[in-house]
Amino acid sequence: MVEKLRIGLDIDDTLFDFWGAYIEAFGEPRADHIVTKNVRKLRRNKTFWENLKKIRDIDFVPELYCTKRINSKRFTRNSLEKNGFPIRPVYQMYYQKGNKADMIKGLVDIFVDDSISNYKDLIQSGVPCLLIDSPWNRSFDTPHRIYDLSYDTIMKGYNEFRKCND
Repeated sequence: MVEKLRIGLDIDDTLFDFWGAYIEAFGEPRADHIVTKNVRKLRRNKTFWENLKKIRDIDFVPELYCTKRINSKRFTRNSLEKNGFPIRPVYQMYYQKGNKADMIKGLVDIFVDDSISNYKDLIQSGVPCLLIDSPWNRSFDTPHRIYDLSYDTIMKGYNEFRKCND
């Protein structure tokens, strides 16, 4: 049992509504490569990244944030600060196919993400992960799904994860 859980958090669609803002800016994409192309256009768009709508609150100080964004970390920090999130280290992976575990393994006890692929990669790499419920991941069956980002919910999910995987 850990005394104080070291929690890592994803940012886009876990804390902020990236997908909603993307759709508003570009419409529904017809293919993944179009999303990639459009996100590259947003790389230097400070207004876009700093004004994403907050979709969830937290009641704890995370150990770190880890994201697959290509924009300036300054935009990310400004957005976190503007929305009242604790300023903590931001680990940023520029390669969309990369594994976040390569950056954060050993630094957190548990990570929370909305992406099924990130969730799977993290767990397969030995980083416990919880999947925050989102419309695009509801068809994926996992016992490690959570519905809010409260410390108690994440601690309960962590303990369940340990029971299932010990």
